Amino acid sequence: MAGKTASISRSTRPMELNAAVAAARPWTYQVAFWGLAALLFFPPFFRGLFFPPEQEMALMGAAIIFWFTWLWKHGRRDYSFLTHPLDYFTLALPLVYVMAAFGAVNYGLAVDEIVKNILYFLAYWVAVQVVQREEDARRLLQVIYLAAAGVALAGLFTATGLVYIKDGFLNGRIYSSFQYPNALASYLALAGFLGLFFWAHHGFSTVGASITDRVLRQALPRRLLECRPYGYFYAAANFIILAVLFGTRSRGGLLITGAVFILYLIGLHWQKRLPVLLHALYVGGLGYIASHKFIAAAMTRQMGTAWLWILGGLALVLAGQWAWTLVEKRYLSPWLGDKRKVSLALASVILACLVAGAAVLAAHPGAMEKVTSFTYLRNAFERAYFVKDALAMIKDRPFLGWGGGGWEEAYRAYQGYLYNSNEVHSHYFQVAVETGLVGLLVMLGIWASFLLAAHRAYWGAPAESARRGMVWAMTAGALATGLHAAIDFDLSLSALTLALWTLFACARVLGYNRE
Repeated sequence: MAGKTASISRSTRPMELNAAVAAARPWTYQVAFWGLAALLFFPPFFRGLFFPPEQEMALMGAAIIFWFTWLWKHGRRDYSFLTHPLDYFTLALPLVYVMAAFGAVNYGLAVDEIVKNILYFLAYWVAVQVVQREEDARRLLQVIYLAAAGVALAGLFTATGLVYIKDGFLNGRIYSSFQYPNALASYLALAGFLGLFFWAHHGFSTVGASITDRVLRQALPRRLLECRPYGYFYAAANFIILAVLFGTRSRGGLLITGAVFILYLIGLHWQKRLPVLLHALYVGGLGYIASHKFIAAAMTRQMGTAWLWILGGLALVLAGQWAWTLVEKRYLSPWLGDKRKVSLALASVILACLVAGAAVLAAHPGAMEKVTSFTYLRNAFERAYFVKDALAMIKDRPFLGWGGGGWEEAYRAYQGYLYNSNEVHSHYFQVAVETGLVGLLVMLGIWASFLLAAHRAYWGAPAESARRGMVWAMTAGALATGLHAAIDFDLSLSALTLALWTLFACARVLGYNRE
């Protein structure tokens, strides 16, 4: 009996330890953590935080959060500041912008860029400090996910006139509060990968369960808990996010998201691949159909019909989730434990998708002609000229560039033909124009440090664990955003960059966990 008692005591220590840690956190930590959560949640609704007045307000809020974080660290006698290569590279970026400002062609625009990059560093640094456990990272990711779902809903409301957002719906494309569809697509793609993770790991675990899980477990009947209520919520939210993602009609964003999704499936644990693929195909297929019909109805001012398509798709998603829960519980649970059967089924589903895609192209021969037409590819041709002119500017000022806003101020002197664009439409070339090769190397250092940290966090977690799934979802979301930023100016909208830098911070902590 003594041995059993000791064994039970040891097995309950992790939960007791988590409860003790949560109880020991002082109010200064709570202010810092939830202040950061607010900084991630609200900016997407303020024009994506693209304009300097909103960025300056956000910087003031970030400075207050930063001060509370130091106050909390002082109470712990912890005076560490930079402890990882990613920390140094993230701080180096605003410092390079400060150095480049001394030779800037427009000092006002240079100050605006300094403000933005200091804001990113403060948010990143606070996230590194307050993410002490896996559950802390999960909560921040849930904040980003909920904000994205809210932005998606705002886009649907704007398209049907229930909410007014200037330039929130134009020419049959959903812009929402970002007022730019390509950046909105990048933001929703990032959130979409987080949503796939939440859906795949929505069960209630005993060890390390969140506060919400524990409250629901105590408040809800056991029969209801067995239905996994979180699964219905995440399925519905994923449908809304994917429907609006398709509604942005961002060709580059959709192509890159699709390519990263294939990579995401490869990196998943083999037991998760088939369920996640089936979920994405079902919810995404319904989202595409509902989005197409919704926009067609909204363009002709048939608002009731538009909402019927969305609500009908949502009802089918919830019905599909109910059917999946029932089938998985009664029939699939033992079957999903056989790797050979799962791999065969996965290959069959992929083959069926390829055949269906080929059949669609064969039935619509004009689709390929449209995609390869000059009109369809015009934006790609124009952006090639932007890059050509950016390279000429970098050649003339290779070391520290033209200062923040240098492209906007000086690009007309390098134009190959007349066009109007205050952005290079490639974040990395824009950084190189503004801060030279020094700034570009810092950006490459940020990405290299993040990928190394994510690699360590991924392989350091058990294969079937939620931690590995969370790290892989963050990596996929970051890659989708980072790759799209190579062909557009998405990261000029600070709300998206704040979310991306937070993913960097969470991966860095999970890879080098202080706990």
